[in-house]
Amino acid sequence: MFEITNYSYIRYIHSFEWAILTFYILLILGMAFFYQTLQIRKDPIYRFYVKGVFIKLASSLAFCVIYIYYYNGGDTVSYYETARSLTNLMVHDFGNYLTVITQKATLENYFLFDQSTGYPWPYMYYDSQTFFVAKVMAPILLIAFKSYLVSSVILSWISFFGMWKLFTTMCRYYPGIETRLSFALLFLPSALFWGSGILKDTITFSAVCWYIYAFERLLAGNNRIRALLILAVASYFLISIKPYIFIALFPGSIIWFFHARISRVQVKLIKYGAIPFIYLMAFVVGFGVLSALGNSLGKFSVDRMLETASVTQKDLKQDYYQGSSFDIGDFEPTIASVAGKAPAAMVVGMFRPFIWEARNVVMLASGLENLIFLLLGLAISYRIITGPRRFFKLLFENPLILFMFSYSVIFSILVGMSTSNFGALVRFKLPFLSIFVCVLIVIYEFYRKESALAKMAQTLR
Repeated sequence: MFEITNYSYIRYIHSFEWAILTFYILLILGMAFFYQTLQIRKDPIYRFYVKGVFIKLASSLAFCVIYIYYYNGGDTVSYYETARSLTNLMVHDFGNYLTVITQKATLENYFLFDQSTGYPWPYMYYDSQTFFVAKVMAPILLIAFKSYLVSSVILSWISFFGMWKLFTTMCRYYPGIETRLSFALLFLPSALFWGSGILKDTITFSAVCWYIYAFERLLAGNNRIRALLILAVASYFLISIKPYIFIALFPGSIIWFFHARISRVQVKLIKYGAIPFIYLMAFVVGFGVLSALGNSLGKFSVDRMLETASVTQKDLKQDYYQGSSFDIGDFEPTIASVAGKAPAAMVVGMFRPFIWEARNVVMLASGLENLIFLLLGLAISYRIITGPRRFFKLLFENPLILFMFSYSVIFSILVGMSTSNFGALVRFKLPFLSIFVCVLIVIYEFYRKESALAKMAQTLR
């Protein structure tokens, strides 16, 4: 196995990594092409499969090159080096490796590492959510010959499966707009870039996709044991890495569950009369479960979440972020104060940075995307204002879109509240951005088809 002996920031990509990467890319693309050939006979949407895998791998490669040669490192390299020390420990002393990954981070366990294994970065080792990423990466580094480049690409490829599962789910519910949905879930530039490196966001976005896919399969009654297992694993990953994502997902899940049951009722009085009951149950059940998970959620538990958001927001807008900070105004950790800032926070989460707020190439790319989303959102908002009843009817009759809409709203508020730095914002948006774009596309298509039918009816008259 190749050894990389330095334990400081890596400054360049080793030549052997490119050779190994070539082998892995040919292997992955070969398997993808074979799988697509088998499946496309059954389902035409598999025409996107190989292209999706290729773009995902290319995005990971671009991410690695930019972070090594432009940013000269960053958290992604720290994750890699921490994971590498775990991989070395796994090889040198598997018993100590098991001790480190199964027990709490202590100084005693930290010194189970030595010069031969390298030491994990302390700020990552003592942060359970950050260290969890290193634990996930350690086995991947083992099969990647401890290469930063190759392990990044393998993680990116693994994360693609969750995206693909959600894409197939959306195509099954909304046939005829597969190309548009592929843009949202498979080819969205910012989601590809920030979701293709060794970062929390790569893992959490894939976990969100698996969560939605498994929850839909569970409600549909298809192989419920498998669906429950996937749902449990996805939830565990989310709670272990970024608990607030699970907090944003869970209330919508309860609403989706009850709506899916009520939508089968034929009596309109009962169906629409049950709406208040649905939201009441979502609040009661959601609050109860999130309260029960208090210890697992840590600083994002129900009783500490508002305080965490307030403190984080104040930190991220400090001067040391070199002009990339923004401010929606201070708020206190109370429900009334948060409610007052919720609309501004939602705009931040969904549409900022605006294109005129871009300060570098990465921000410019995000700004261009957000401009498209903003124009689409404004067009939909006009339709909602002129016909709110049709909009709510659309949501009520589409539990999947209702869930994705509620998740987008909750998550955008959480991100907008707890972030005051554009550099952090573009990354933190990843776990909901593609979901939000899917919602925009489906709603826009609904209104477009409605207008087309109205014009056709007028012509026939």
